[in-house]
Amino acid sequence: MTVYAVAWLTASVSAVLVAALLFFAFRRWGSWRHLAAGLVLAWSLTPCRFDGEHWAPAFIVATFRLLFEDAADPTVPLALLGAATAAVFAVHLVAKGIRALAAARRTDDR
Repeated sequence: MTVYAVAWLTASVSAVLVAALLFFAFRRWGSWRHLAAGLVLAWSLTPCRFDGEHWAPAFIVATFRLLFEDAADPTVPLALLGAATAAVFAVHLVAKGIRALAAARRTDDR
């Protein structure tokens, strides 16, 4: 296993652990805890090419390009993060809608 694969495996495992921690620690948030966990996973695991041959999580590439690299363009990683955020929000809203419809149907059946 290469160092590159170990780095992605470490990032994946840590993202899952942080998402699970958020999910279980904030039970009072209700269904919003699903959104928080989904955003952690999306932001941590969205890949972005940072040079000709290597990929890294988009939030890391965006952070380095915004804060540490002079004259670097953070447009691509920020666009990827925006798209991932929009996708997570869309899935969350669809799931909330389906749950609301199912709850309304259950009350109608009684």
